[in-house]
Amino acid sequence: MPGKFEVYQEKAQEYRFRLKTATGEVVAVSEAHDSMEACRRAIEAVRKHAPYAKLEDSAVAAAPAS
Repeated sequence: MPGKFEVYQEKAQEYRFRLKTATGEVVAVSEAHDSMEACRRAIEAVRKHAPYAKLEDSAVAAAPAS
């Protein structure tokens, strides 16, 4: 069973989506969008670009203790 996108209204006229795994774990939450249509466009952008996205680790490793 695949994961799913859930669209929800958070505040008056603010829409977000959650990406959930097949087991219901939330793995991503979107920024706020001012319309349902904008939220759906953001979902489509994730669907389009995520399969090709590369992982860029921008975390800075801690320097070894002296």
